Amino acid sequence: MIDWRRLESDLRLVRDQFVVNWPVVFAPAKDRPVLFTALAFADVLLTLDKRDFGPLMGMGFYGLEIMKPGDFLKRNQHS
Repeated sequence: MIDWRRLESDLRLVRDQFVVNWPVVFAPAKDRPVLFTALAFADVLLTLDKRDFGPLMGMGFYGLEIMKPGDFLKRNQHS
């Protein structure tokens, strides 16, 4: 059982509105929140979802890198 009262003090509220002024064509509607949240707050989106994010892997999305976790670890292993 999760003790929500104990966890409440650790929660951080962030704005949930992110607007881009660029055209966005990303068909999997269920994954748009993931993509937009990563674009707003991350440098890299790590995913194993090749079906939905595969076309963006290697290309990126407006400066956001999208890659598989293993590829990310291999790339950063040599840094």
